[in-house]
Amino acid sequence: MNLHALRIFTNVAKLGGITAAANKMLLSQPAVTIQIRKLESEIGAKLIEGKGRGIQLTPEGKFLYEQGMRLFYLEAQIDEKLGKFLAKEEKIHIASSYIPINYILPPIIASYKLANPHIEFLVSLGNVKSVEEQVMNYEVDFGFVVQNKIGHPDLQFEKILDIPFWFVVHPSHSLANQTVSIYELSKEEFIYRERGSSTLDLLEAVFYTLNGPLPKLGLQMQGLHESIKVVEAGYGMTLAPSYSITESITNGKLARVYVEQADIQQSLFICTRKSDLGEHPFIQYLKNHLNATN
Repeated sequence: MNLHALRIFTNVAKLGGITAAANKMLLSQPAVTIQIRKLESEIGAKLIEGKGRGIQLTPEGKFLYEQGMRLFYLEAQIDEKLGKFLAKEEKIHIASSYIPINYILPPIIASYKLANPHIEFLVSLGNVKSVEEQVMNYEVDFGFVVQNKIGHPDLQFEKILDIPFWFVVHPSHSLANQTVSIYELSKEEFIYRERGSSTLDLLEAVFYTLNGPLPKLGLQMQGLHESIKVVEAGYGMTLAPSYSITESITNGKLARVYVEQADIQQSLFICTRKSDLGEHPFIQYLKNHLNATN
């Protein structure tokens, strides 16, 4: 495949038009159009269609755009890593979902950085889907996600830690420190997380597995921290990872509610590309640290 034509096409798709891509790449519009037509002829499929004053990708065009962007992300990463290697520098770029980046990774990153002061860390926050996409697109070296459903043909997930999840209420709540059935829990007003949250998926899975009706939606909050703060203020009940609420329980701001026949947990996974060779030194360091503290 003609990589020059592919690069032009990805710019057209990314910028939404031939004119914008031509201006960015310092090419004439006819030259850009010719390269797109050559690429379409080479692969035997139409890639773009006119839509008003812009363009619209065909299904084949969308697929090629995603694969092309992945290729050029990798190219940029190779250039960057080669430059860092020649300059005797190193950068570790990590993508992580909320729980590991807030409660698990910080002390490990700090101790690794203290032992390796020359290494630069870049850590970005995202949901599970965005972390997977960043790993796939070579935007990061690896990712960390907490979930109970995994699977992607291009990615490898290695479980490194199980994280307990607890139901919590304000200490003045009638169910504080009580053991109840799933049916009793169903009558309570809950703080739900936003759709797409792995914690919301877990909550629904718990009630489905134990054959209990979903509890009443009292509030829906975007964010774990925000949900916990509402419960600390005295309203409702929520499901949260133990890492995020242990201190509040110890300080008397929250109390647990125990559920019969319910051992609730999700797993922390390292997300890497199946095509990667060898294990990154930081991942090995993290595993050793977790093994020593658990």
